[in-house]
Amino acid sequence: MKIIKKYIYQILIIFLLALLIFGYSLNKKSSSSKKNEISIFANQLKARNAQIAIIQKNLSNNGNDINDLINKNEINFKKVFENKKLNNFFDYNFSKYTTNDILFNGNLGAIGTAYIDFYNKEKNIFLATYDGIFASSKIDDLENFKKIKSNIRSLINYEKFYLHEQYGIKDILIDNTNLYVSFIGKRQNDCYDLRIITSELNENYLNFKLFYQTTDCVDTNNDHGFWAHQGAGGRIVKIDNSNLLFSTGDFRNRPLAQELKSDFGKILKINIQNKKTDVVSLGHRNAQGLYYSKKFNFILSTEHGPKGGDEININHDPLSKVKNFGWPISSYGEHYSKHYSKKILKEAPLKKSHKKFGFEEPIKYFNPSIGISQIISLNEEDNEFLIGAMGNEIKDQDLGVHYIKLNKERKKIITHKYLPLNERVRDIAISQNNKIVILFLETTSSLLVLKKID
Repeated sequence: MKIIKKYIYQILIIFLLALLIFGYSLNKKSSSSKKNEISIFANQLKARNAQIAIIQKNLSNNGNDINDLINKNEINFKKVFENKKLNNFFDYNFSKYTTNDILFNGNLGAIGTAYIDFYNKEKNIFLATYDGIFASSKIDDLENFKKIKSNIRSLINYEKFYLHEQYGIKDILIDNTNLYVSFIGKRQNDCYDLRIITSELNENYLNFKLFYQTTDCVDTNNDHGFWAHQGAGGRIVKIDNSNLLFSTGDFRNRPLAQELKSDFGKILKINIQNKKTDVVSLGHRNAQGLYYSKKFNFILSTEHGPKGGDEININHDPLSKVKNFGWPISSYGEHYSKHYSKKILKEAPLKKSHKKFGFEEPIKYFNPSIGISQIISLNEEDNEFLIGAMGNEIKDQDLGVHYIKLNKERKKIITHKYLPLNERVRDIAISQNNKIVILFLETTSSLLVLKKID
């Protein structure tokens, strides 16, 4: 066991050194050279991740986990800086905490992926890594997250879930004393779906049970291709005491987004009691951010486009009529030609209008894409929102956060600001009083804490 532990530490040290060297050299390279460098580095990290996966598999047979060997009971963060103020963006102080206890996840440019939420009247933060490690911390002690044991391995036992964040956890939601966790599930014969498990929130043990799974699944062997990343979606939002909203992608099986009988490429309403689902909207490629305003009755969502064409969409009075947002017929981006045959590309070109073909227009699109992610409300009354961006190019407004302000009618964006962080922003959580915002930055496995200046 000591030899295995030593080997794991060696791999992690190599990761960190490689990332430092890579980051330094990348700043001095040309654009084409950078792309080649990124490709080589991605392959190196993939090989290292495969080594870790083999170790994890052997350990799992004995009921052990790599993360337990690295840090038995805690995920420890180190404060990098605190109470910095950024002018001309918003009135918050910034603090940053970084950890080495969340392993590299196989995603290019990311060391570790996690999702966060507030609970216990905003006194605590809950954290869930993509591979099913759960931990909590007091808001005034973010350097120490206590791990929470669970039965998740008995519910999710296929290997890919633990090897790559594409197949892992996609979102968490804490509703009073209930925890909801979404993820990509696997059925027989390589057919994948989206699921939600739930547990009573308990800081000692989480006893999960299946809450919901999509009625259909997507076979990896289909005429349109398959990509877990594109089927991600998975965002969970509470509508009221009886219903949740749930976003799904299309796993690159594009026609599913326009098929009402399929749960994929949709935003769904799920009844908490009987699990009955209704389609709220369709024509979604991969909705990565989801917000619902109970007071003003609208949904604001962010969506990954293809090559270009990331979208911010608004759905007014969403529960009265099913809306169609156009994918895969309309998009302001282009297909990745390497993923589709010439025949498919010819038969299904992307239309550069939504309204003309009877679809809902986005209130904003980004071309090139920004790797758009979660969206939260900074101030619902003033129509102010914060949106995360991933990607890998600062010049394209990736790797940071976007601030938008809507007009009074919430029909269009009247203010748009961008804050570069040089980090992939995977998730964002905000306290109920809007005074604390926490971002999970997956480039360095960090928490960025924004505290409103009174």
